[in-house]
Amino acid sequence: MQVDADSFLSGSSRRWVAHYRKNLDRDWQIPWSSGTALTSGEKQRIAASIAEFQRGEASEAQDYLGKSSAFSTVARDPDFHAASILFVAEENAHAALLLRFMQETAIATRQHSFSDVVFRWLRSIGDLGWSSRVLLIAELIAQDYYPCLRAATNHAALHRICDKIEYDEKAHVRFQTERIARLEAGRSDPAVGLRRGLQSVLLCGAIVVVYLEHRPVLRARLSFGKFATTVLRRNRRAQRAINANRRCM
Repeated sequence: MQVDADSFLSGSSRRWVAHYRKNLDRDWQIPWSSGTALTSGEKQRIAASIAEFQRGEASEAQDYLGKSSAFSTVARDPDFHAASILFVAEENAHAALLLRFMQETAIATRQHSFSDVVFRWLRSIGDLGWSSRVLLIAELIAQDYYPCLRAATNHAALHRICDKIEYDEKAHVRFQTERIARLEAGRSDPAVGLRRGLQSVLLCGAIVVVYLEHRPVLRARLSFGKFATTVLRRNRRAQRAINANRRCM
């Protein structure tokens, strides 16, 4: 059975490497030359919010990649770390797209963000499984944030950027649920349950903070109640996926 499990796990890593490499070649045809301009009202609505998310998407993720490299060596699965590198590169590509949009529409960048500092600290304080759970929180929220950002303006390039990021984040949720299951496979059910509970508590806090900070954008599609409901529903689905993947290992 161990051979079968090892084959399954290494196969998962290879599939994610293939996914990220294929995604690099996908042309989203972002219409940078469409001539669309932001109105003053649209710019006021999104400027602070998009700058904060752009800052959050940009990270060298040295701590995360260090943990990934160590696990990859112990697991004798080099594709595991290769997938981590490609995942971080894809997040940085999101940051680059948002930055280009901001530069073309004269939106200032943010050098510091308290929320981003807290998020990075939370990601660094545990093992790779915990880091992945913190990343999962961000990705669950992003799945609802970017459709709201899309709805907040009529800018053609921003619409396409949001389409791409939303598409990528859906895959990132699947990526993290598989990884969490693998990384926590050796932990007892009570220990995993504790992590699941802590993740849910942090997610609830993040929902409140994100809605308060990004209300002008999120209101383009969602009330607070609807935002909270949809994010929590996504979290329940992700937790079920983690449990299902753990049973396969």
